[in-house]
Amino acid sequence: MISIKEIARLAGVSAKTAERALSGATKDKRRDARERAGKVREIAASHGYQPSELALALRRGSTQSIGFLSDVLTDQFLAAAAETIMDEAAKNHYRTSLKIARFDKGQTEEEIKSFLASGVNAIITSCVSRQLPEHIFHTLEKNSYPVFTLCGRSTFDFSSVAPDYSSALPQAVGFLAEKGHKKIILSLFDGKEYDNKVTENLFRKSCRKNKVDGEVRIHTSLQQAADLAGEMPKAVILYGKYSMRLFIDRCMQKNHIPDIIGFYNEWTSASALKFPLQGIILEQAENAVRFAVRQVIGELNGEKRCHKLFTAKFVKKEEFSCLKLPDLANQRLFDIQ
Repeated sequence: MISIKEIARLAGVSAKTAERALSGATKDKRRDARERAGKVREIAASHGYQPSELALALRRGSTQSIGFLSDVLTDQFLAAAAETIMDEAAKNHYRTSLKIARFDKGQTEEEIKSFLASGVNAIITSCVSRQLPEHIFHTLEKNSYPVFTLCGRSTFDFSSVAPDYSSALPQAVGFLAEKGHKKIILSLFDGKEYDNKVTENLFRKSCRKNKVDGEVRIHTSLQQAADLAGEMPKAVILYGKYSMRLFIDRCMQKNHIPDIIGFYNEWTSASALKFPLQGIILEQAENAVRFAVRQVIGELNGEKRCHKLFTAKFVKKEEFSCLKLPDLANQRLFDIQ
């Protein structure tokens, strides 16, 4: 394919002028500039030149917009996150563009390209690291383009957020140990390799301190949660509200309900009240998502990338009634000014 330098030579202009012409930057300039730009585009078209959407996006000026790439919107957390991103972005005079990846790497790549082609200034994503297209994200990383991952650290050097279980998880282990359990299973879901490792190390340390046998399961499918129920364990700390639903359904089929502690946040914890849980590890979802918006805006103004931890807390079942659970849907529908 013809290079932009060759196009510039044929058009009798500098490479920088050719780049500006192909990016659309000269469309509102004076007549002679528009004529040169037109000649550049004509030569480019005649040679089948297709400028990189990524390169164009990185050269564009500010559109005062943030892209949010979510896998789905039917998930309670992700729907609430989308609302919160829009709200926090608007407070900072930014618009929000929303796209859905449906847990598909190919779809993720297409939506990221679409974001970049539209000139969004930053991207927040809930997609796990292995779902992100490497060739695009390495370029974004190299060019210091603001990207924030809500699912913990990724393999790329982008800002991220994760729960800090350093207080809550040992309390949960100690609570189960006090109930007389000699073995506790920690069930985590695949996709957060770095953060899962930190959680696993913390769990094993807590088990040793409480003189209990700790076992860690990293599940890659919901079926494994059902299989775990088939083993009829006596004490489980389980991550994932969908895994929890399936796990408890299978336990009930066997007339066996173990002592269970689940991971939730203030947007999803209402569903925990339906289950026979002994307690929950409660994460800070809203603070984390609002931080993500402020962080990418800060990076646009020269701030450094960072990984932020938000403290989770352990809540026993006796304390569930004291939880203040936000209802974003009713808040939007019924809050009258």
